[in-house]
Amino acid sequence: MLGLSVMRRLLISGGMRGLRLQQLLSEETLRHLQTSPHNTRHISTVSLWPFSSQPRDFSQPNSSWSPEMHKVYDNYNALCDTDIENGEEKRGPWRKLPSYNRSIKYATGGIHLSKLIQAKARLFTRNVKEQGATFEYVVFVNKEEKRCVCVFQAGRLLEGAPGHVHGGAIATMIDTVTGTLAGFLSGPVMTANLNIDYRNPMPLGSVVLIHSALDRIEGRKTYITCKVTSTDESKLYTESTALFVSISVGHLFGSRN
Repeated sequence: MLGLSVMRRLLISGGMRGLRLQQLLSEETLRHLQTSPHNTRHISTVSLWPFSSQPRDFSQPNSSWSPEMHKVYDNYNALCDTDIENGEEKRGPWRKLPSYNRSIKYATGGIHLSKLIQAKARLFTRNVKEQGATFEYVVFVNKEEKRCVCVFQAGRLLEGAPGHVHGGAIATMIDTVTGTLAGFLSGPVMTANLNIDYRNPMPLGSVVLIHSALDRIEGRKTYITCKVTSTDESKLYTESTALFVSISVGHLFGSRN
């Protein structure tokens, strides 16, 4: 249970909007907070995104993106547009997924909200503030076709062999993108197996496409195939397969089930 002083600070600061307070507090605690002379603002709703009421989407275009990155992004983004057809809105087959710098939803220790708010943890692929230095990417998913495409630009800090992207950085992106698709289709998952065949070295600073598609789902297991190509798909950099297992995250938030 959160300490009253901690909860008051969160409520007064307005950093937790969006979730009904009754979902977190007992009636007795709620009455205490509402009648306390220290509370100067009306208590109504709170949010599970405790860091900012408007979290930054890191998959938006920025000054580090090359012209090629912009071009491919614009191409897929256009497929997400909503058109009017016969007087009705018709959404495109693709959807752009936002990308944040913290994995709050499934963070270990989520039950201890006061500690979670102060945590300095960052998503690995979004932990460098300098734009374009490491992983610049955006994911588009096609739910009907059960596949996704990631536009990825490898920054200068991802060097392995001189002038080329480190194999571990490529593996990180493959795991990220295949896991994104598996999670989108099957809910919370964890990587169980990842097999990668490196076909050609990837030049540092290049823009590539990471194509992922559902192979099959067997119970809790989700199988994904993946390939990394040049933007015109004429060159193959890697091929891979991944297995993800569905997990329950209830225990992270105090559930005994």
